Amino acid sequence: MTSFKISNLAHKLGSDKISYSDLSKKYPSWNINEVKLKTGIEYIYQSKKNEDVLSLSLKSSKKTLRNFDKGKINAVIVVTQTAKNKLPSISCILQDQLKLKKNIIAYDINLGCSGFIYALSNIYSLFKADLASNVLLVCSDTYTKYLDKNNRTCRTIFSDSASSCIIQKKKSNKIPSFTFHTDGSGYQSLIENDNLITMNGSEVFFFTTQTVPKLFKKALKQINLKKQDIDHFIFHQASKLVLDKLSNDINLPINQFHTNYKKIGNTTSASIPIILENLSKKKIIKKNEVVMMIGFGVGLSAAVTIIKW
Repeated sequence: MTSFKISNLAHKLGSDKISYSDLSKKYPSWNINEVKLKTGIEYIYQSKKNEDVLSLSLKSSKKTLRNFDKGKINAVIVVTQTAKNKLPSISCILQDQLKLKKNIIAYDINLGCSGFIYALSNIYSLFKADLASNVLLVCSDTYTKYLDKNNRTCRTIFSDSASSCIIQKKKSNKIPSFTFHTDGSGYQSLIENDNLITMNGSEVFFFTTQTVPKLFKKALKQINLKKQDIDHFIFHQASKLVLDKLSNDINLPINQFHTNYKKIGNTTSASIPIILENLSKKKIIKKNEVVMMIGFGVGLSAAVTIIKW
């Protein structure tokens, strides 16, 4: 049976590290202590003027390819919603600037916080169709370039970043599972208009807290697993308020529920693979352990995958 392996994880954050203390000094009218109680975040990362989705993706991808034969790459997929130009796709530019071979698949996916899961399902389909065997997957966004300076809701949570990895085709008796949910009626809850991103936090919170627990149960039932069969739970790093609510409602064990929002903020589609990178490097996640990943947000969209590491 066809499955896949995630390896060579790497990331690049925006170069400007900003603490909540910095924000407090810059915006004295904001009650930063009250905001911090909800977000749980201490630092966010903004990209400099000379940084964008492409530059962050290039730096991250070069790290990923250091110990991998790039001649074996036969597809490049980039998840982004904030590319500097609407066209061409970032994936095509990466193919050239990384000096990858030309007879490869390259395309972008316009998705946000559920994008990593969607990309994995795309890649799984490519593998099943024998169209690829080694894919460079990049998740990158620079939300901070599209925020009004007085947008407290967004400026206190979002960080710019790129995360990259190699997805390799392999054979396994365990098939990865995918479960999806879309509610486009809430599309205006997190939207970009006139080059500015706005978010109705309460509407996104309601969607997430109502949808994710149901999707969680559906994903387990789909492959006849119980919560106790999962070794690691990795959710999109929205904020402390959201993740505390979800972990409490689903009753997840703290030592298996992993977070990193405190130190790097909400990195949109890159948040899940960045945690995977940390767990892998620290050898917290081990071979053959079962991992559940859930992305949710802009769309409104949510997606779950359960894989064997």
